[in-house]
Amino acid sequence: MKRFIGMVFVVLLLVSVFSEVGVTDDKILVGTFQAMSGPVAPIGRPMAQGMQAYFNYINDNGGIYGRKIELIVADDQFNPAKTVVEVRRMVEQDGVFSIVGGLGTPGILAVQDYLNNGGVPFVYQGGGSIEFSLPPRKYIFPVQPNYIVEGNIVMNYLVEKGHKRIAIVYRNAEDGQEFSDSAVGTLKALGMEPVANIAVDPFKSDFTSEVTRLLSVKPDAVAVMLFLPQSVGFVRQAKQFGMTNQRYLLTYSNADVSYLQLAQEAGDGVEVMAWVAVDFTNPEEPAIKIWQEYYEGIPNAYSIAGMIAAEVFVEGVKRAGPDLTRESLVSALETLDNWKGNYITLGDENHGLSYKPFSAGFDSRMGMTSMYVLKSVLTEQGLVWDFASSWIHYSVESLLEVL
Repeated sequence: MKRFIGMVFVVLLLVSVFSEVGVTDDKILVGTFQAMSGPVAPIGRPMAQGMQAYFNYINDNGGIYGRKIELIVADDQFNPAKTVVEVRRMVEQDGVFSIVGGLGTPGILAVQDYLNNGGVPFVYQGGGSIEFSLPPRKYIFPVQPNYIVEGNIVMNYLVEKGHKRIAIVYRNAEDGQEFSDSAVGTLKALGMEPVANIAVDPFKSDFTSEVTRLLSVKPDAVAVMLFLPQSVGFVRQAKQFGMTNQRYLLTYSNADVSYLQLAQEAGDGVEVMAWVAVDFTNPEEPAIKIWQEYYEGIPNAYSIAGMIAAEVFVEGVKRAGPDLTRESLVSALETLDNWKGNYITLGDENHGLSYKPFSAGFDSRMGMTSMYVLKSVLTEQGLVWDFASSWIHYSVESLLEVL
């Protein structure tokens, strides 16, 4: 009998040794890093809540193959130095299976090679750098459009609207530079060049010098690649200086009601890029119904981003089957082909989320490549975002031509 018990113990030990990190019979442990405090917390907190709401919904409906998803939220305060510490802690001490939905390009760039080299899947990056996609990495799965995609779509949209004197105003950082490079390259391919291409210090709040420069070149449209609250301050100051007839088209991080609340009358008529189709006025919208099972009110765009991060991860876990490993998750995510989402619509009819096997080449991890335009309109309830275009898609091959 003692020998039998000993054999059972050895078998159990072997099962334990060869089980996957962060996965047990009844739990999948995942981690995320978000700005839960500090100046970017208005984005990080709702994004974390969106992830938690979606995971709660999955758990309350039986989990996945009997496993509930447990989420660790690390507060990195949008500081890449803290991101490195928190991610290493979650991987090496907490033993997470995967990182899902990290926020902030600097922090993501600081940890993505560490995660990829360690074979830890990283699903959904809350940022838009092309460096998440190129070169493709086996364990890194971008979802949001990158700024090369956005810069290209923005310029084509403005040119199609008849604008001939286009100015570009962008964050003087990696993400803003990518947008600018793509926008300038796209205009060049169309036989044009911007009347101004202005880099803005990401921390300044007075835009007198930038607006003065714009007044001298008289643009008829301005592409604004600035984040909140700079995007609000820039457009308000430009209008105060008399630039009231120009079209303003903002980067997609501004596609939230918080922009309109901060901008007030200065936000009237402003346009913004978007990449997720959610009708926030429809109480029957699936994403809103899931959110309201766990939180009050209407989710904002950042909450929806968190829900999408969770939804993509859950879809991969379902496809991986009951024998979940990091390798099986990667293989499962690589089967996504024009995937439209289960509760939140991604892309137009032909351009949902697609991944290819890592070995397929440069476009195996490109994320979403379709976007559309929203415009702020004044209603009895105040300013609201309304649809201003249909989905706009550009092929990866076209994007690479302007890099």
